[in-house]
Formats: sequence, structure tokens, C-alpha cells
Amino acid sequence: MMEEVYRPLSERKGELALMIIDVQDSLMRPVEMEFRRRVINNIKLLIALAHKLNFPLLLTEQYPKGLGRTVSEIQQALEDYQPIEKVSFSCCGDEGFKSRLRQLDSARRLILVGVEAHVCVLQTALDLLANGYEVYVVSDAVCSWRKLDWEVGLRLMEKAGATITTTEILIFQLLGRSGTDEFRFMSKLFKQMANCE
Repeated sequence: MMEEVYRPLSERKGELALMIIDVQDSLMRPVEMEFRRRVINNIKLLIALAHKLNFPLLLTEQYPKGLGRTVSEIQQALEDYQPIEKVSFSCCGDEGFKSRLRQLDSARRLILVGVEAHVCVLQTALDLLANGYEVYVVSDAVCSWRKLDWEVGLRLMEKAGATITTTEILIFQLLGRSGTDEFRFMSKLFKQMANCE
């Protein structure tokens, strides 16, 4: 079989979807404050980019009755707050999620952010890879309560075939060039976030 010719991510926007996994109050509270703030800010940047470039996003919540809802900062950044509730650690273990994902026919490249890197994000990434999706895990937009779990989770995902990236790398790959309306929009957001830190 002939290998696919390389095309930059900026030419693949129609194949992308952003997955925001379980960024909930109870799961975020134990995370060290500075790391938590950085992760939330990076997720907000990626949500803004998804809205600007018009690619879909999926939001999940792990057992919200016990773990609470998505943190307010993320809810406010969303144009439409419609979480998919689940009890399976992997999003792919939930029929509601699989149904929503199937509706996104062209989304074969999935950007993963959220909590916890070594549990729900890891298990979701492994299942997506096994089902033929291309997976991008944004290392500074995922977290775990313990740094070791976060590091090992990222290593396991990379070993399985996921691309480990950062918020800034991914955003600039998707923008592809300066001088555009999208570039100016994201540059302004970068400056705003930097002033908040």
C-alpha cells in the first residue's frame, strides 16, 4: 500500500476534532495550582482555536454526580455546553460518545486534552489508536494528580503511536502562516493569557 503523502496539519482542519476529557471540579482540585491554571488556560486556547477554525469538539464528564461538572472556566469558553456523561474510563467504552464520534464522519485526527493523563486520557487514546484514529495528545493541556503518572501516561501514549505535542506547537501547526485573521486572533489570545499568568 502506498504511504500517504505528507500534508501539514494546516491543510487537514476538516479532519480534526478536539476532545476535552473530564476537566471536572473534583478531578482538578488536587492538581497543583499553577499547573492546573496552565492546563485550563491551554484548553481554553484550543477551544478558541476550534471555534475560529470551525472544527468540532466533544466534551466528556466522568460520573458527574460524584465528581462534579466541568470547571466553570471551561464551560464559559464553550459556545455550547453539552457534556457526554460516562462511567467507563475510556471515552470509547461509552455508547453515547461513540455515537457522537461516528456523527463526525471526517474527523480522523483527534486532539486530546483533559484529566487524568494516565487514566481516562490514556485509555481513550489507546482505544482510538486501535480503531484507526490519529491521536494528538497536548502534553501541557493534560494533567494528573501526580507528576510521575502524567509522565508515564504520556510515554505510554507515545509508545502506542500517539503524537505528543504542546499547545503552542499545535496551534502554530494549525495556523500554518502569519498575517491571517486567525493568526491575529490567536496572537491576541496568547498575549491576554500571558498577562494573566
